[in-house]
Amino acid sequence: MKLEAVLFDFDMTLIDTSTALLRNVNMIAAHFGRPRCTREKLLTVIGRNSRDFWLALLGDERPGYGEYYKKYCVPGETALMVPAPGALECVKHLRARGIRTGCASNRIGPLRVIRAKGLEPLMDCVVGADDVPCPKPAPDVLLRGAQLLNTVPGRTLYVGDTEIDIQAAARAGMRCAAVQTSTPGEQLRQAGAWRVIPDLTQLVPLLEKEKLI
Repeated sequence: MKLEAVLFDFDMTLIDTSTALLRNVNMIAAHFGRPRCTREKLLTVIGRNSRDFWLALLGDERPGYGEYYKKYCVPGETALMVPAPGALECVKHLRARGIRTGCASNRIGPLRVIRAKGLEPLMDCVVGADDVPCPKPAPDVLLRGAQLLNTVPGRTLYVGDTEIDIQAAARAGMRCAAVQTSTPGEQLRQAGAWRVIPDLTQLVPLLEKEKLI
């Protein structure tokens, strides 16, 4: 059965946010007297909801973290975020083939960055954690995305980079193609990824090979 739509995760799938996130976490850590974070540790928790993200990296969760982030980190973070390798070409190619495309993320308000990076015209929908009752690994953001794309889970592919993405896709009834941008390939395979690819440069060739587009 041919695909009708492809939904992309945001952090480290559609957008490389690692530099911005590491800066943000270490700004907050310095201000609140918490240990500094390494890029390697950061990549192990990318994609988690806000509460679990702070718990894993800073050891606790405080209202002050979110307040500091909004006031001091947000103004400079977008400039440090860039489309992931092959992302623009991949999405454009899919759309040229008649595939609807969107973003479904655990990030709160992902449209802000997508709009700032000029990607909004390439997205038929953008769903964040603040748009649904439960974040991933619950299927809510994916199911809402499929609904907005006017398709069904069985004809929608989800593309992500973490075990959480794979779990959410399974619960939504979608296949998940995983990119190795934050998580080792073997770990993604063991988590149940439908296919594992290095990055988005390989997605269209994969879908053509599988005769899904």
